[in-house]
Amino acid sequence: MKMFYKIFSFAAMLLVLNLSLSAQVFEDPLSMDAKITPSTITVDGALTEPVWNDSNLEYLQFGPVAVVPPLGHTVTGEAIVKPAYTDVSYAKMYFLRNGLDLYIALNSDDKSVCRFGDSWEGDGIFMKIKTFAGEDKEIKLYYNLSGVNPDVNFETNLPTGACVGASAKGSNTVVNDTTQVDNGYTMELVIHLDQLGFTTAPAYVEVLINVFEPDGYTGSNPAYGPIGSYYKCWWGSEWGPTMRKINLTSVVVPVELSSFAAIANGSSVELNWATASEKNNKGFEIQKSSDGSNYMVIGFVNGNGTSTEQNSYSYVDNNNNAGMYYYRLKQLDYDGTFEFSSAVSVEVTAPVEFALNQNYPNPFNPSTTLQFSIPEQSHVVVKVFDMLGKEVSTIVNDDMAAGLHQQAFNASNLASGNYVYQLNVVTVSGKTFNSSKIMTLMK
Repeated sequence: MKMFYKIFSFAAMLLVLNLSLSAQVFEDPLSMDAKITPSTITVDGALTEPVWNDSNLEYLQFGPVAVVPPLGHTVTGEAIVKPAYTDVSYAKMYFLRNGLDLYIALNSDDKSVCRFGDSWEGDGIFMKIKTFAGEDKEIKLYYNLSGVNPDVNFETNLPTGACVGASAKGSNTVVNDTTQVDNGYTMELVIHLDQLGFTTAPAYVEVLINVFEPDGYTGSNPAYGPIGSYYKCWWGSEWGPTMRKINLTSVVVPVELSSFAAIANGSSVELNWATASEKNNKGFEIQKSSDGSNYMVIGFVNGNGTSTEQNSYSYVDNNNNAGMYYYRLKQLDYDGTFEFSSAVSVEVTAPVEFALNQNYPNPFNPSTTLQFSIPEQSHVVVKVFDMLGKEVSTIVNDDMAAGLHQQAFNASNLASGNYVYQLNVVTVSGKTFNSSKIMTLMK
């Protein structure tokens, strides 16, 4: 009689295996990228790290509801194992990598978290991963235990410590309880690829992934009894041999640079650039050259990580002498990958006359900027006097090249009031220039 029941159950499973939810359309991506994260993840199942909640993080979606492109991707197939399944729960799966650690997260809004009757299956993940030697190893993280509100069960035939899994129940979730509506669960896995035989990060790892979704079971009643339903969804094939790829390295330039320009404004050069999209963008190293060949780093501007929107950036390089300059960007990815932009050139021209500009801001407290221009190389002295003619500060006393120059002045040790700043210039050709202006310190 027991054998007859098993045969009947298996036959019933085959009859419904190919039934699909007509609302679902499967995209079946052949691969998904594991986004690089610069820090380790605490595998507690709670998904509290900000990177898991990045609105630009791509995901696989398991379940009978539509996804939101371009970030969401539906999987390979589905089956209603035990009708009649009417739930609209779904689960989003994300992938991250830090070095040789592959992280997988699942966020489910399941309304009935339970074991599939008296079977070995339950809400959660069943997956296979191929090792460096080509062996298929199983990983199970699911609620397949009987009893009242059991914890998640983690099983694997990988070496001890090669994989760790955890789950956190929703605030209203009680496993194997049919008297209330649950609010889902979250799960995390970390797979240590070095313990699967990989010494460096491969281009990809091969996996197949199932997400089980039984509803309405108490955890002790029969799987094919009068209560409960069971739906499952998979990426690859249900049990094998077809697998899909999680990409661990990318040869695609992570940032699409749409514009890059340099504009001279006196002795300053303003750099402006924009990106059409970004992926794992740590930021931009600004590099400068006077001959177009030998570059030096002059600054860094943070990127926007991953973004499908246009982003604009700027950087100002101050106090340049007259001459031709070249600038380029070194875009840095979080995993150390980098790409150079094309170089842009700009000419900074020398002023044609002497000038002493009004300080800015004015009035000020306690700092301001003094700006002056000299048309040729000169010895320059800039001093500050109080209204009685007493010298209170020497800001510049040096030889300077032709150009527009800026000097900061900090008056934190002076009292409020008016002060005179004076420019005295003697050029190499013997010309002289003197000019004074009044500035106001208000504390």
